[in-house]
Amino acid sequence: MKLLTLFAALVSVFTVSAQQTVTNGAGASDIINQYGSTFKNAGGSILHDKVNVYIIFYGNWSSTQSQQEQTTFMHFIDHISISPWFNLLKQYTDGNGKAVTGPLNLAAAVNDAGSHSLNLTTTIHKQIVLDAVNSGYLSPTNRLDNSGLYIIMGAANVQDADFCKTNCGYNSWSDEFQYMYIGYPGACPESCIPAVNMNTSPNNSPAMDAAITIFSHEIQDILTDPRGDAWEIPTQSGITVELGDFCSGEGTSKDQFGNMTQDQQSGSYNLELAGSKYLVQTIFNLETKQCALA
Repeated sequence: MKLLTLFAALVSVFTVSAQQTVTNGAGASDIINQYGSTFKNAGGSILHDKVNVYIIFYGNWSSTQSQQEQTTFMHFIDHISISPWFNLLKQYTDGNGKAVTGPLNLAAAVNDAGSHSLNLTTTIHKQIVLDAVNSGYLSPTNRLDNSGLYIIMGAANVQDADFCKTNCGYNSWSDEFQYMYIGYPGACPESCIPAVNMNTSPNNSPAMDAAITIFSHEIQDILTDPRGDAWEIPTQSGITVELGDFCSGEGTSKDQFGNMTQDQQSGSYNLELAGSKYLVQTIFNLETKQCALA
């Protein structure tokens, strides 16, 4: 299990592995210096070829603003695979040399107003996915997609036991599927919205733009280490370093976001794609050993 926390004041991120806590003292350069030269696939599988993405918008997404936020997120999912940023992931392969190629394919999206209440725990997230699949709304055959990705997007009225306290989002897996939970960053903007987009953001929603930033971290881990046995390094301190960790440590915003364009009207962004602008986390480039956007 991997968790993501953004501290807006420092625009920093750290990850936590199951039953382990990582202090946020290491910067991106520190992690790269320690583990960059030895980072390799430990022998596990990756998600290569087309990866179907299934989104469960959980909670109340009925307002006009919420529906616009849904559209913003789905637009990002539907187009990110054609970006130079996504191309960096193609450096990462399995033991047979098959690389992360994508594309991400937005296969289905469904609204769930709160089938398991509006107060969630991590143990409930898997069941939300299973129930959505069994309902037929995500799969006409009621079958799980073993190589797909299931995303639970919490609405503003959804509480989660860990969200806003220990994480802003996380990704994990079961024996049958990979999944991700992202809470609504607007519920705790000081913790989960990057400071550079606190007041204005590229898509006129600091909360959803922050959710996209969170996703850009989590997707790096899911594609290259979907079951916790591929692109990761267990350290002597008991912490597991994955791809998303290399460019998310506490440090400068340049480590995490590269060259940003800052605009008083549209906030800060580092990626223009299909007519929209986004702020994504950089990716560790295996060749240059640096955090990069392309």
